[in-house]
Amino acid sequence: LLGCWTKVYFSIEPPPFPDTFMSAKWGASAEEAKQAIHKDGNKWFKESTDKPPYAIYASGDYLDEPAIFSYFFTPKSKRLYRVDVTFSNLRVYEKGRNDLIQKFKKPSFSQKDVDHWSWNDKSLIILQEDSTHVQISYSNGPLLVLNQKERGY
Repeated sequence: LLGCWTKVYFSIEPPPFPDTFMSAKWGASAEEAKQAIHKDGNKWFKESTDKPPYAIYASGDYLDEPAIFSYFFTPKSKRLYRVDVTFSNLRVYEKGRNDLIQKFKKPSFSQKDVDHWSWNDKSLIILQEDSTHVQISYSNGPLLVLNQKERGY
């Protein structure tokens, strides 16, 4: 029996991907997203859901820091599939990383200035920084796939 022994590999996923981003449910319409933005105490300031990049932009606080929110919608069905949160304070990177590790454990991938958490359903969270900004991007996997289909990818 020792000659038949093989290694067993397990795919370890982070805890379940959240059903919402703050108060906005994945798959929400633009109007539902605006209501969620308001409910969160943030303010939307631009809607561009009729042309690329099919988004609503808002400002407010996230992780107790000022942030700009970009809510992205699929081009045809107009369903919320991704939210980017952008900070101008570079110190937010460590704070954001610690928050994500607390919620989702260690990243699936990590290198200097970029960490990401991924799920088998293609859901993804990316934390990255450059010389002027920190950004956290949340993407719902099934709706991300729908977005790619609707764009013809």
